[in-house]
Amino acid sequence: MGEQDSAPRAPVPGADTVPGRVVTEKSAPAAESRPAAGPAPEPGADEVAAAEPDRAPAALRDLVERGVLDETQLTAVVTALKHERPRPTPARLLAEIAAYAGAGLLLSGLVLILVESWDDMAKLGRFVLFALVALGLIVAGVATAGGRSVLLRAAWRSVPDTGHTARTRLAVVLFALAAASVAAAAGSVFDNGDVSGDTTWVYAAGAGLLAAAAGYAALPSLLGLLVCTGFSVALVVGLLDEVFELDDGWVGGGVLVLGIAWIGLTRARVVLEVWAGYVAGVVLAVSGAQTVDAFDGMWPAYALTAVVAVVCFAVYATDRSWVLVLGGAAALTLAAVEAVADWTGDSAGASGAILVIGAVVLGIGSYLLSRSTKTAG
Repeated sequence: MGEQDSAPRAPVPGADTVPGRVVTEKSAPAAESRPAAGPAPEPGADEVAAAEPDRAPAALRDLVERGVLDETQLTAVVTALKHERPRPTPARLLAEIAAYAGAGLLLSGLVLILVESWDDMAKLGRFVLFALVALGLIVAGVATAGGRSVLLRAAWRSVPDTGHTARTRLAVVLFALAAASVAAAAGSVFDNGDVSGDTTWVYAAGAGLLAAAAGYAALPSLLGLLVCTGFSVALVVGLLDEVFELDDGWVGGGVLVLGIAWIGLTRARVVLEVWAGYVAGVVLAVSGAQTVDAFDGMWPAYALTAVVAVVCFAVYATDRSWVLVLGGAAALTLAAVEAVADWTGDSAGASGAILVIGAVVLGIGSYLLSRSTKTAG
């Protein structure tokens, strides 16, 4: 028996041949012997992805053993860590800065053409010029972003997860410039030379809004949302003021409706940047409500502002966004201050009463919130 125990044993395939080594990560199987001639075959993408959980750090593997993560989640975490974005090199930063500087110079050139040569150029020449510029910007934007495969649905899936890259950020700027060029081209077509009743900019705003919406649908971004918001305001104001020739009260009502529409679109997740969509909607709605004061005194302004506050709180009940609760509180505060000033003629007693009521409501809300938190806990 003693001789049998001291006999050497054959190595087990895949076992660690280094004595005394502490294994902290799950070891990969030992490489099979291969002929000396010729390089080893490279593993495919599927084999690498399948092997990634085996090469996971011991801390992550321990989470799997404790049931915190499953194998699929572990693979996603390891892949995300492996493909972490590298820091941009100085050459890449300079290239990005140069690209943005070129876009700014292009915008400056468009503005100079509009200011200096608009009256000297023929209508057809202006249209062809801006149409070609818009087409070139769209093609450059698609190519810079990486082709059609990264736009539309692919962009709406990838942007929330990984954010914008340097290429897609530049593509967003090109799409915004393309929308401005489309607006200029449309304005050149509908320019009738009538200064007194000029509706050219209304048609330009409509065309720019369509182009900006198409660019945002292709590659959603904060800049694209701002461009869409600006063109939508210009279109609504132009239609009500220039086309239908309504007074300022109706124009303010139109902006109010536009702001509520932006809130609705954001709630329906038509807008990817949720906080920015709500900010645009709340600001437009309050601004529109404040200009509706030409009917009979100032009561429509604070009444509609209070309506905006109610809308914000109602949407907040279904979508917990900090913009909605802060915007609703600000609108309610503004409406209360204007109402008290209108009803009491800036009386100090009424202002003090509003202060006391606000403190009581704040205390009740804080008590109910803390009580609900304790109950839930």
